[in-house]
Amino acid sequence: MKQLYIDGGWCAGAGGRIWTVTNPATGAPLADVAVASEEDVDRAVQAARRAFDEGPWPRWDPLLRGRMLRQLADGIRARLDEFAMTDTLNVGKPIRDTRGFDVPCAADLFESYAGLTDKIAGKCFGTLPDNLTLQIREPMGVIAAVVPWNFPLTNAAIKLAPILACGNTVVLKPSEVSPLSALLLAEVAHEIGFPPGVLNVVHGTGAETGTALVRHPGVNKITFTGRHQTGLQMLEAAKSGMKGVMLELGGKTPSLVLPDAPVDQVVNGVITGIFYNLGQVCVAGSRLLVHADQHDDLLERIVTKVQGLRQGDPTDPANHLGCLATPQHCQTVRRYVEQAQCEGARCVVSGENPPPERACFHPPVIFDGVLPGMTIAREEVFGPVLSVLTYRDEEEAIRMANDCDFGLMANLWTTDGTRALRIARQLQAGRIAINGGGALRPNVPVYGYKMSGIGAELGFEEAVHEYTNSKAILYSLSTEKSPWPE
Repeated sequence: MKQLYIDGGWCAGAGGRIWTVTNPATGAPLADVAVASEEDVDRAVQAARRAFDEGPWPRWDPLLRGRMLRQLADGIRARLDEFAMTDTLNVGKPIRDTRGFDVPCAADLFESYAGLTDKIAGKCFGTLPDNLTLQIREPMGVIAAVVPWNFPLTNAAIKLAPILACGNTVVLKPSEVSPLSALLLAEVAHEIGFPPGVLNVVHGTGAETGTALVRHPGVNKITFTGRHQTGLQMLEAAKSGMKGVMLELGGKTPSLVLPDAPVDQVVNGVITGIFYNLGQVCVAGSRLLVHADQHDDLLERIVTKVQGLRQGDPTDPANHLGCLATPQHCQTVRRYVEQAQCEGARCVVSGENPPPERACFHPPVIFDGVLPGMTIAREEVFGPVLSVLTYRDEEEAIRMANDCDFGLMANLWTTDGTRALRIARQLQAGRIAINGGGALRPNVPVYGYKMSGIGAELGFEEAVHEYTNSKAILYSLSTEKSPWPE
């Protein structure tokens, strides 16, 4: 049985309960994992609190913290195949993706933020002749990090790398669906000698374990990635103790294709944007906005290429597509597909529903004739479903792209650089990718407009702002003091 990782050691849950983690591709059990009760969560937070208040981590020479983060990156790379297969089996993601992106990206994140540790600087305000004012940055404290199941290892690294680089301690709660790579990461941290309590990993449902964690009075800040409905619950939890909150929530990314766009590039970009990881991506390009004059040609090319994608066993490197993470989520995606058909969208690509023993294998789906008011165009499906909308001029295209409750990312395709930047300024999203330039970079912040979140994920200056406190020290140099109240 997989245990909890608390205070530098492995332990069973206080209540003795377990959660069986299954392989969504086969339905077979993978491992039994201890479920953290409120008592276990309290032990984890107390351990992180001691490590922060009394331990060496926040007080170390920053370069030493950086070396440990680099060792963590090296440890991930040394076990690349093990990490990749763990997430592939756990969530049904193709092995070509976990090997090619997820694991290398996680290692790169830790290596990148290892270089931040000794770059965290304050300011000096020396404009007054008799006063010196210093602003310094200090680690914030204990951070509760709650991550989803779509990129188990990568999402954990996105949280942990900046949190730890800034000198904080952390309690990580992975999704109950996908806790295995988080445990493997804790194992690597343990082997290289992370001080006890700096990194703690607890598992369980959001309703029980997650709630106990984010409501704990020993937590200084909550950082969460997931559904916007759960993000609202995080805001409620943060009211207890006036905790800080960083939320990276849902998206409904538009891919706006202008008539002069390079069509071959667009086809590959659109297909990757929505069908990579079967659309289980917060920035999935689920809305394709195409000009009426190029609609037929572009859609035909996309359909032809999608029909050539190979879907099957996620452990087979030849397959482009694996399966969705849970049968329940697969049913949710199917309900969206059925609702779109009822609302009048025209399905131009839809494979057959799989037999019960392959319940999580959802085929790619493309809807044409989608109108902005349809559910499929407004709500995050988080699945392999592309909605094609048609526009007639630039003004209408921008209006349609912005007609959404979310604003995490937008894609724009054109060969006219000036036009691209003009439109990018008008799109309501925290990240604009022009001609496929949307790759994740550790030093580039991810902001969410509207319902897509609060605060910034990643970015060096932004990480310092999110995970450190600012302190002002006002030093009087005057030899003559105010006579008041004498």
